[in-house]
Amino acid sequence: MDIYLVRHAESEGNISGRFNGITDLPLSEKGRRQAWLLGSFFNDIELDKIYTSTLKRTNETASYALPGKAGTFIKMAALNEIDGGDWEGVAWEEIIERWPEANRLWREGPALARLPNGESVDELAKRSIDALMEIVSESKGCDSIAVFSHGTVIKVMVAHVLGLPLDALRHIAWYENSSVTKIKYAAGVFSLEFFNNHSHLPDEDKTVANTAWGREMKNNTKY
Repeated sequence: MDIYLVRHAESEGNISGRFNGITDLPLSEKGRRQAWLLGSFFNDIELDKIYTSTLKRTNETASYALPGKAGTFIKMAALNEIDGGDWEGVAWEEIIERWPEANRLWREGPALARLPNGESVDELAKRSIDALMEIVSESKGCDSIAVFSHGTVIKVMVAHVLGLPLDALRHIAWYENSSVTKIKYAAGVFSLEFFNNHSHLPDEDKTVANTAWGREMKNNTKY
């Protein structure tokens, strides 16, 4: 079984300078363009099932990339981004000032990180992996599946496939918006085929790659 993990295209939250977890914002203008361009990646792939989170940015991404198939999307709340609690909608500068230790753990020690009055990374990981196993279980006989989700969810899924502990998340980059990561499932075993494929995007239409923090993270991460 081929499973394509797709990070949503650029949302209004991605360009707001604020934390955007379960806050339900739509795609930006560039995000809509990214999602449309993503469609070319799937031109020659016959998808048996399409899963999305319940948030607008994944559903819009899937709708632009796979026009005409919106009625077939299977929405799963377990694929939603981490619940940021008190961080939702707060500027990063304020987060760093008000919650320095929580922010440090979020960046440097995710296995122990809990967002104030929100989810812990461990809780997110458990529900995300459970969702992945549920998708596999209910998709027996399928050859190709697309899962449209979010940055942190995809990071923990990749860590699971690679057998990495949660603290290794800091070594997994924030993948480009609308990027595709492919995993395979065969005989009860997952394997990683490729990650962060955004070849469908011209340089000027990329989001993460065009930020200073994105370029720095790419130089300091392994996956």
